[in-house]
Amino acid sequence: MLELIKKNIKPKSGLILFIFASLFIFVNNNLKKNKPKDLSEYVVVVKKGLLSEIISSSGEIKASKKINISPRKQGFINSIKVKEGDRVIENQILATLDDNDFIYKVEEYKLRAEKQEKDYLRRKYLFKEGAISKENYEEFKNKFETSKAQLNDVLIEKSFYKIRAPFSGYITAEYVEIGTYVAPSSNFNSNNSTKNFIFELSNGLEIIAKVPESDIGRIKIGQEAFVRVEAFPSKKYLAKIDKIASRASKDNNVTSFEVTLIFKEVSEDIKIGMTADLEFLVEDNVEKILVPTVSIVTERGKKGILKVGENSFPEFKEIEVGISSGNQTAVLEGVEPGEKIFLDIPPWSKK
Repeated sequence: MLELIKKNIKPKSGLILFIFASLFIFVNNNLKKNKPKDLSEYVVVVKKGLLSEIISSSGEIKASKKINISPRKQGFINSIKVKEGDRVIENQILATLDDNDFIYKVEEYKLRAEKQEKDYLRRKYLFKEGAISKENYEEFKNKFETSKAQLNDVLIEKSFYKIRAPFSGYITAEYVEIGTYVAPSSNFNSNNSTKNFIFELSNGLEIIAKVPESDIGRIKIGQEAFVRVEAFPSKKYLAKIDKIASRASKDNNVTSFEVTLIFKEVSEDIKIGMTADLEFLVEDNVEKILVPTVSIVTERGKKGILKVGENSFPEFKEIEVGISSGNQTAVLEGVEPGEKIFLDIPPWSKK
């Protein structure tokens, strides 16, 4: 009899235990589902604020002042005093032309001037003594003055055989070598061996950037910009706008304006011809609704944000975006200040 009772009690107890365990698990799961989730690591509150817009552009680094140095006389290069990359000062001799033939011309005019001077001084003495007429005296005086002027012209011409720097700067190109035949740039010669330029001389650095027509109204002279060059992508240089072209240019049906900038501090790393990327910082005094740029997502080709929805799950909401400053973006429509939006997808989300 006792054994029969035990047999009847055990199955019933097991069933009761199973029911209580299932009920506990069900209630516990419901409590977990309804328990508020900690969103602090995943959401941010939408706020209003000022946004500094960045206008991006590209440009090229050029010399502020540049000239191709041409000889004033034709002839053969006799010596070269500098090389590409050298710093030179104004009036420094850069090269010389062979002037051997011209030396004889100078000597000839010197001797002629000396002879005319002697003849003039003798006639001057005779005129004072009354031995010759005034007309005879004036004739020899004029001959002397003419020979003196001719000698002076020849001496000036002799200086043309020395090629000098018209201003201080750097030799950025060298077009000749010793023995090259050169001629003034106004003398166009069909002979390919004749060079019209000897050096390129440059001074100062500037950036020539092209700014689209849609952005040109938001920048002004004196405004600063950050500059990056491809050779040193991790470095930023500061420049300011020096000049804005008064006339637009068109390239591939894109209208833009040339903007000239000068570096606030010149670095030896920066070279003429380098490509530059520029960022113009444009201040705005009107408050806008701002969201972190990383919070903007795309769903079915539409831009939006993930709002905090039912049970703290992300809920997509389409928005209309405005300008961006990189880490912050203005929203024109679709979200209001004070709303919470997701920066990152929480682990309990199925998306």
